[in-house]
Amino acid sequence: MISVIVCTRNNTINQELAENILNTISVGFELIPVINSDNRYSIFEAYNEGIRKSTKPYPIFVHDDVKFKSEGWGQKIITHLEKPGT
Repeated sequence: MISVIVCTRNNTINQELAENILNTISVGFELIPVINSDNRYSIFEAYNEGIRKSTKPYPIFVHDDVKFKSEGWGQKIITHLEKPGT
């Protein structure tokens, strides 16, 4: 249900980040890395590239150096986004 879009300047997505998302999100998701090791994109262009690749209804943008500490944060985001007026 969530597309997790990560722009990174590394050649691969950080495995620790991928595992952290998998272990804490608690909903269906796809991880979309936008590899920007050659500085081809601005951050805005990179995120737009991620949106183009996205197949889930809720895209979120995440820096490659974060660590999620809340269990079930994916469902919390979906619940919030489904509120009228959000």
